[in-house]
Amino acid sequence: MLSEEKKDLLFEVISVEIDWDMDYQKLVFGCKVKLKMRIGNRIKLGFASSRDGQINAFDVALRQIIKDFYPEIDNVSITNFSVQLVEGAEKKGTAGYVRVRITVNFENDSRDFEGMGADLVATAIDTISTAYNYAISEIINRKKEVLV
Repeated sequence: MLSEEKKDLLFEVISVEIDWDMDYQKLVFGCKVKLKMRIGNRIKLGFASSRDGQINAFDVALRQIIKDFYPEIDNVSITNFSVQLVEGAEKKGTAGYVRVRITVNFENDSRDFEGMGADLVATAIDTISTAYNYAISEIINRKKEVLV
């Protein structure tokens, strides 16, 4: 049984597999993402690769899947992405928690989202997913208001 919060989501990320390679001789970095997600009652798989990092590869795969169901994703963009150590974490070094902040623009509007966790990539994935769910829902709801 899905919680009330989960029922309201347009989509849910189920799992993410990230594989990355670094050629230290040529200083070439690349990564691949395999994404499994639920949209409605469907399970979809997506794949993407990027030389711009794991979070970008996730974003590309996520957008590819979402677009088939919600073309509104084309009107959503991340305009700010920042990461900070959480207060007190500087004493823990790489074991400290991080705060991910993003700003998402959509249809002449913007909204800030924040996530916190021990793993940078997992926290970014969760924050981006939350932001896209919100932005697409807002776009759809605004279209419904115009039609009424």
